[in-house]
Amino acid sequence: MQVGADFATTTADFPNPDRGFYGGAGSDFVSAYDAGSVQAAFNAGQRLVLATINIGAYRTVDLPASFLTTLGTRFAALRTAGMKATLLFAYDFTAGGNDATAAQIKRHLEQLKPVLAANADVIPYMRAGFIGAWGEWHSSQAGNSCGFNSGGTTCATADANRAAVRDALLANVPATTQIGFRLPADVMKWYPTATQQSRVGVHNDCFLAGPTDTGTYANTAQRTYTQALSGNTAFGGETCQGAEMPERNTCADILSEGALYHLAWLNIAWAPTFINAWKAGGCFAEVSRTMGYRLQLDSMTHDTQVAPGGTVVVAVDLRNVGWARMFNARQLMVTLRHKTSGATYTGAAGNLQTLAPKGTVATRVSVGVTLPATAQTGDYDVLLGAPDVFAATAANPRFAVRFANADNAALGQTWDAAAARFKAGTTLSVR
Repeated sequence: MQVGADFATTTADFPNPDRGFYGGAGSDFVSAYDAGSVQAAFNAGQRLVLATINIGAYRTVDLPASFLTTLGTRFAALRTAGMKATLLFAYDFTAGGNDATAAQIKRHLEQLKPVLAANADVIPYMRAGFIGAWGEWHSSQAGNSCGFNSGGTTCATADANRAAVRDALLANVPATTQIGFRLPADVMKWYPTATQQSRVGVHNDCFLAGPTDTGTYANTAQRTYTQALSGNTAFGGETCQGAEMPERNTCADILSEGALYHLAWLNIAWAPTFINAWKAGGCFAEVSRTMGYRLQLDSMTHDTQVAPGGTVVVAVDLRNVGWARMFNARQLMVTLRHKTSGATYTGAAGNLQTLAPKGTVATRVSVGVTLPATAQTGDYDVLLGAPDVFAATAANPRFAVRFANADNAALGQTWDAAAARFKAGTTLSVR
């Protein structure tokens, strides 16, 4: 005999890792880390911060060991705070574009590789950075861009250097970290078919700002490409105030383009005219809750009884109703918890990363939980969860996904915050 449960949805805006509006971590992540700002961002419901790192002092030399050690301690502090980062390294956070050569950038990335690998759990996103003014891949004074303010570098030379930096990023940044390049033109040149990539995305510093997003897009083809690319890779950034007109700052604009570009993360502080317009228009909460993934449980079935040593299969129907995919392979976890003793047994299956965004139909994930022969008999609650994929954060409820489902006390369906699991309201008898 089987028992089933249906779950109610909610429009509540739950904080969730790897997505949404992001806050700040101080003026420089290494030299001026601001724990107060990080905590304030967490308290405001954000789970990402921008970590900008100025390495202008090392344009022609190796990164010192002390710098790498401090960087590691900053990531540890971020983890303790329950936060993750979108990283940006640059040699010049001005319009000057005084960056380093492609060879020096490669060397720095090789030095950074062990630190980034050790902290991959808190680095879901990294902007390509390094090159040019503000790390935005223009105005390079070291041969990494051509055209505007680039000192006469030929485009052939710049293209070769940019490809070398791209390769160094892919080789040294953790494979679980999405890398956002500033200009779609570069990504299109490297990967003519948008579906070729699951890791290289676009970072837009002027989202919704004027007809070209202030030089982000040279033509409609680049927009179409980016919309397709972002179906599989991360798209995020910030809006851009007063740079190009007319701005597209209405609720209709953000709700349309947020979905089209699969917007996963966005600066909460910039630009104020956009954020305030969405609040005034009544769509800010919808933008906040829909950005990135949003996992919704629809229903569940399982046998009512299993013997010690046996396996129960819990079939769960769920969907991703957010604008973007998840970008790491989380599994759906089922926990059986004895109603009296609290003893637990777990099983996990599926890959929630494969759930397409804006889902209109549910996907079934069947999770088997095998009980040991010594399992305590009695009645068990069934709980559903999606903990982080990384060992360093898997047991931390701050990094687990909260489903977009409402509590229903009458049915015994509640979010267990301490365990970061949704209590499904059904009972499994072990006899």
